[in-house]
Amino acid sequence: MNGSTATEIARRIEDDIGAGVLDTGDRLPSVRHQAEALGVSPTTVAAAYRRLRERGLVLGRGRQGTRVAPRPSTEAGRAPAIPDTIVDAMSGNPDPAALTPLEIAFRELEPMPQARYGDPLLHPDLARAAAPLLSEGDLEVDSFTVTSGAMHAVELIIAAEQFRLGDRLAVEDPGHIPVHQLGRRAGMELVSVRVDDEGMVPDSLAIAVKAGIRAMVITPRAQNPTGAALTADRAAALSRVLAGHPDIMVIQDDHAGPVSGVEAIAITPPGPRWAAIRSLGKSHGPDLRLALVGGDRTTIDRIEVAVSTSAGWVSHILQRATAQLLSDRASTQRVDRAAVQYARSRRRMIDALALGGVESTGPSGLNVWIPVSDEQAAIEAARVAGYAIRGGDSYRISSPAAVRITITMLSDAQIDELAGTLIEHLRGSAMAPRI
Repeated sequence: MNGSTATEIARRIEDDIGAGVLDTGDRLPSVRHQAEALGVSPTTVAAAYRRLRERGLVLGRGRQGTRVAPRPSTEAGRAPAIPDTIVDAMSGNPDPAALTPLEIAFRELEPMPQARYGDPLLHPDLARAAAPLLSEGDLEVDSFTVTSGAMHAVELIIAAEQFRLGDRLAVEDPGHIPVHQLGRRAGMELVSVRVDDEGMVPDSLAIAVKAGIRAMVITPRAQNPTGAALTADRAAALSRVLAGHPDIMVIQDDHAGPVSGVEAIAITPPGPRWAAIRSLGKSHGPDLRLALVGGDRTTIDRIEVAVSTSAGWVSHILQRATAQLLSDRASTQRVDRAAVQYARSRRRMIDALALGGVESTGPSGLNVWIPVSDEQAAIEAARVAGYAIRGGDSYRISSPAAVRITITMLSDAQIDELAGTLIEHLRGSAMAPRI
């Protein structure tokens, strides 16, 4: 590696990551060793590493050093390809059989007039059908709009707030990979907040507030990857922590919505700026690429300006199809059945593991989170048994090692077999750490 300035060093490392010379998880030399090798000051190398962290290309893990971050193209919402011979228990997808066939929605839309430049961003059909969804959780929504999915909404909100380089963003740990990456890409410093079964831990959030966070992203239910879900008591406790800090922007990302298996509970924003996102991908189909965003008038206006000056609008065809699904009784019943199915499968997996002495968590949503001592060893044990599960490293900032199992497409027999495989593996590796 060559380069004498922070910009040149950062660019060369980025090129190596892009070319595959450096892969996810690879450790970079320490600042001191890199400086000695290049004949530059440690300050220069530290600045280069900082730029790479701000762009989300590397992660700083304390004593574990600086490592190459997961690549968005394969690990932030795009799971690696799974061979047909392997059962998918890793991708985080809803069960396709639980979704209403989209052709049903589209048949009801004929004819479909084309949207025109200058038309309202939010189609009136969707506005009418979706309004009740955003009133769940006792949120008083001033206004709402539509984006191309939950992460598109998070990206637009962060951009709209025009945070300065180095502003601090509180995120869940472990937490949703794209949220972490979007924060880093915006040049924000991530402040991790611990998560238990009831969501963000108040004491941990209080530390983040004292650290001077400017914003936070919280998942009220079906938290990815742990399945954590806010209770009324926890939401009240978190609201008390935030009270008196009106400058903190609160983003509540309800990405699983009605298939979470628990009711929607929201925290009270401490100030005038806030946003609540309700995605319909997990409940009605990922390819709809649609999320509803409620919030204060200024935030919604800024989001709509950003969409209008970039993509232009979210397809009115998809909006009308979604409105049809939200209004159709048979589709609503499918969503309700999926929520019951997922809850039953989560409970079966958790109970099966517990019988073998393995603790796990999954209060809501599509996944079960299992603490382990060695993620890769657990993944390999599952693969040998014919199952693909996901390592927790990409989700974690400082939280302990774990693996994530998506239960949506597993039969009862497969749940029992996979649980048995992990129990046997963990017994052979001195068991897993306790949660």
